Amino acid sequence: MIVKENTVVFEACDMAFVKKFGIKQATEMVLDYKSVNPLPFLYDTYQAATFLRVGRRTLFQYAKNPEQGYKLITLKKRSGGKRRIYAPDTVLKHLQTRILRKILIYFPVSLYATAYSKNCTLRKNAASHVGKKYLLKLDITDFFGSIRFDQVYSAAFNTRYFPKQIGVMLTSLCCREETLPQGAPTSPALSNLVMRNFDNSLGQWCQKRGIAYTRYCDDMTFSSDKPLYPVYEKVKSMLLDMGFTLNEKKTRFVTSASRQSVTGLTVNEKVTVSSEYKRKLRQEIYYVLKFGLEDSIRFANRTEFINGGVPDAERYAQHLIGKTNYVLQIEPENQWFREALGRLQWTLKCLEMQG
Repeated sequence: MIVKENTVVFEACDMAFVKKFGIKQATEMVLDYKSVNPLPFLYDTYQAATFLRVGRRTLFQYAKNPEQGYKLITLKKRSGGKRRIYAPDTVLKHLQTRILRKILIYFPVSLYATAYSKNCTLRKNAASHVGKKYLLKLDITDFFGSIRFDQVYSAAFNTRYFPKQIGVMLTSLCCREETLPQGAPTSPALSNLVMRNFDNSLGQWCQKRGIAYTRYCDDMTFSSDKPLYPVYEKVKSMLLDMGFTLNEKKTRFVTSASRQSVTGLTVNEKVTVSSEYKRKLRQEIYYVLKFGLEDSIRFANRTEFINGGVPDAERYAQHLIGKTNYVLQIEPENQWFREALGRLQWTLKCLEMQG
């Protein structure tokens, strides 16, 4: 359907809806809904299938058994152990991307949530905690896997926005085995919606006590010039009420006497990339500019940049440019890395011209 001001133009997919209520009542229902709601008007599966740009049979197939649409990918963690990623197939990814871009984008996110939303960056997340005497970092165990079907339905697809049949169908398309899968394009946005009330409530509690709070995905950070002892039990209790648990192994209390880091960035005096990260990157760039990309790959034994015994110089250059851009995103005034970026980009351009 097409809605303009006080006019509704119904299309073929809307005919079952129009037939059930009549043209006058159907028009009033749509206009009433759109007057207070930016979300698409989806009354039945005909409209839902058209909106999602798939056939009804395909829609029913994936909604009934979403597990069929995922492939398990196991990645090694830098800290050891394995991370399980469930990658949706082409059709399911299309459905989830459509839901993300045409539905979830309209939902507001808590100001305390600093990941997966517009204008939110690692720097912004860290900036709230600069120069504080005390820092507490907490981590939620199996964050996506702990978010349940009913929480997703209540946060994004309940009867305030969609008829129950449609809401349950949309929720099913975004879940795997009744939880949020890590790897689905909808999972990050939905996790923020599920956590919205938690973030707002905890944020207000912290604000009254002079404590800064931010949450970047499953990483929660608290900082203050006063001791943070009451925070731990408060957060633990609130998480338990939602069915979450704290990852005790990742709990960190840090004072200003030590290096304080938030999502990998140092925050003792200002937001900076860690000295160790910059030192190693400077060394890599120095060798590349002095000895060349291919010799640097061999010298450092960077096997991930060797294909069939041949160093992949172009990919290594792109890798270094990406890491340098990361430093400059956090420290835009860093002249050494700014000059290095220019030289790396010129090196890459020469490689591309040779190819």
